[in-house]
Amino acid sequence: MAVAEYYPHVTLGGILGSQSLHGGLFSSDAFQPQAFIGLHWRLFDFGRVDAEVAQARGTEAQALAEYRQTMLRAAEDVENAITTQVHLSVQRRELDAEIEAHHVAREAARQAYEGGAVSLREVLDEDQQLLAARDLQAQLAANDARAAVATFRALGGGW
Repeated sequence: MAVAEYYPHVTLGGILGSQSLHGGLFSSDAFQPQAFIGLHWRLFDFGRVDAEVAQARGTEAQALAEYRQTMLRAAEDVENAITTQVHLSVQRRELDAEIEAHHVAREAARQAYEGGAVSLREVLDEDQQLLAARDLQAQLAANDARAAVATFRALGGGW
């Protein structure tokens, strides 16, 4: 629109009416159309027009930069959410293996205790380590749920 100010603006207008001093109001003699044309051109104002064009281009460049920044932030949010889910999946697999190892060790300690080879303290230590690993597993499941929600929202869901 700013560039359009370099060119003249032509306006067309018209009025339809009727007037009757002698005779019928709706006769052909009473019908009075009028038309007019207007011309507007900022001929001696090109310096100001140049400044307005430069300002409009600057505003457009700013809007484009803001759009690109918004798109980069959105892509970063999606990438971070997916990366978090992948890391949590790896942690979950490692923790599942750790829990299985603690379970096997606890059973071995219990059998050794029943056989009289170890004290009750070793069995209770294995129980404590197994419970700590299961607690960590519950925390990891909560973090995984949060990461799934974050991924869903980053991809535009939930609106």
